[in-house]
Amino acid sequence: ANIGNAFPEIWQDTMSVLQDQVPPKDWDTVCAIVENDMKKPLSECFATFEREPIGAASIGQVHRATLLDGTPVVVKVQYPEVERLFRGDVRTIKLF
Repeated sequence: ANIGNAFPEIWQDTMSVLQDQVPPKDWDTVCAIVENDMKKPLSECFATFEREPIGAASIGQVHRATLLDGTPVVVKVQYPEVERLFRGDVRTIKLF
């Protein structure tokens, strides 16, 4: 991931691991997040939903899926804890 020049290079090197080398969440967790967000079972939203993500990062992961009408899509699944962590990060940055 690219965080640009917002931080000194030593910080960028240190933080890059936090962004790029993240294992994906397990299928049960992903399914629960999507169903909670959609307020219905996956089967009522998607004809297919691949269990293996295309990619994963610190804030979420992306899955290939197909809508009920056959349209191929990708679904970005944001982890529930991200907003809380992001707000904490912003507060920390403001201290500098």
